[in-house]
Amino acid sequence: MLSYALVLVLLAGGCSAGDEPEREADVSYRAPAGLLLARPAAEGEEEQNPTVEVLLDLVRNTPAGARIRIVGNSFSFVPVAEALVAAHERGVRVQVLVDERASGEWQAPALLRSALGDDRRADSFIQLRRGGVHQKVWSFTRTGRSRDVVLVGSMNLTYYSARQYTDVYSYVGRGDVRRIFDRRFEQLTRQLPDVEPRESVALGRDRVWFFPGYDEQTDPVRASLEAVPPAGSRIRVVMYAWLDARGVGLAELLAAKDAAGADVEVVLGKSVGEQVRQVLADSGVEVSSGVFADGEDVHHKLTLVSHRTSRGGVRRFVLTGSDNYTTKSLDRPEVVLRLDGDRGPAFGRYQRWVDGLVARGEHEYG
Repeated sequence: MLSYALVLVLLAGGCSAGDEPEREADVSYRAPAGLLLARPAAEGEEEQNPTVEVLLDLVRNTPAGARIRIVGNSFSFVPVAEALVAAHERGVRVQVLVDERASGEWQAPALLRSALGDDRRADSFIQLRRGGVHQKVWSFTRTGRSRDVVLVGSMNLTYYSARQYTDVYSYVGRGDVRRIFDRRFEQLTRQLPDVEPRESVALGRDRVWFFPGYDEQTDPVRASLEAVPPAGSRIRVVMYAWLDARGVGLAELLAAKDAAGADVEVVLGKSVGEQVRQVLADSGVEVSSGVFADGEDVHHKLTLVSHRTSRGGVRRFVLTGSDNYTTKSLDRPEVVLRLDGDRGPAFGRYQRWVDGLVARGEHEYG
């Protein structure tokens, strides 16, 4: 691995906090709430990814005295690092935690370490830690006129992720949600690389699970799917990585649901095991490609479910976050977010989004 000293030498004359223009936080800015969906940006135009644009706006409009916390797996996006350094320089407390193996050789963390240091007792710091942290959560005590902003989703802070299909869900004005994710952040900074299990937590009508702490028998994703009555239900999965024993088990469960009367449809990303593909191919599950002819692909970890209730109604929910359908996900810090789909526009927007992915795959591959 390149040393930080060498990386900083490489940065000299290149990227620096000075590349971020000086600006005052806009006190009238309002953080967007709800679902953020991003189509891939073109190479060289990653800053135009709509979720990246939102994140940069959130950082740039965070006032002095407020706090930003970033947890991620991989972090290579220099413009975001520069915006965070500029926020620190104007008095914002900036605290970043990323995986050492995934991010240790990138310029962006080196830039942050040079500006913030790595002492977790300080107001600002970056920590690169072992332990496989994979969740993607960004939180703000205040940005513009919005308070208690938390974003959870599937997007890494990398140029590559900005060139993928991703989803992020934004909570605004939810002090309860921010405090839950604050406790998670503090747990990770204390305990990595060996993180103790935590109980799932209700977020009002939503719910969050923090991994590790589950196995294939107690897996909350499996439990959520097992509880779906198949007759008249619809299950749609868009998954970047779907592998190994857990992946095969979930594929078999979905195939069984389909055989029992559910309408099951999957969109497969780049990292899908052959055994998983075979289970799905041998079933009645509709399979589409989420890897497209121009190289664009999905980075979702997304499951949409609608099903009938015993009283004749319909219930809807979404599973999203950072958890791929893999055994490895159960053993490392991940987030699974269950969104209530019965209120608000999120479920319908997700459905239309998946419709578009399926249509693109059919158009390109027939």
